[in-house]
Amino acid sequence: MPLTYRIDPHTRVVTITGEYANADEWRALLGAIAADPHYRRGFNFIRDLRESRHPVDAATVIGIIGVVRQHWLALGARRAAIVMGVHDSDPALVAHALASHHDLPIRATRRSLLALRA
Repeated sequence: MPLTYRIDPHTRVVTITGEYANADEWRALLGAIAADPHYRRGFNFIRDLRESRHPVDAATVIGIIGVVRQHWLALGARRAAIVMGVHDSDPALVAHALASHHDLPIRATRRSLLALRA
């Protein structure tokens, strides 16, 4: 299943679902979100991995974080959470560590309801 997104303007949250993806797919997705008339600066992001079954390797995660870093300021994103499933959580944890290293407010968690709290 490819990456898809849903914007909830009332909660100011963009939820991204779908299978794990590569940097090019993330570039296309973030470009689509930026161009979406329902998106506004300051929204939060949730990457929901709970239904994803085919994790990517660390090199792919590094590429994805690079794309996210390129788009973060332009999107004006507030913070993001990666909601992990019960399956392989390594890519989410690598993304969490890389984001922390680059001062991006992205955190990995298993609790979707608490994902965007400080």
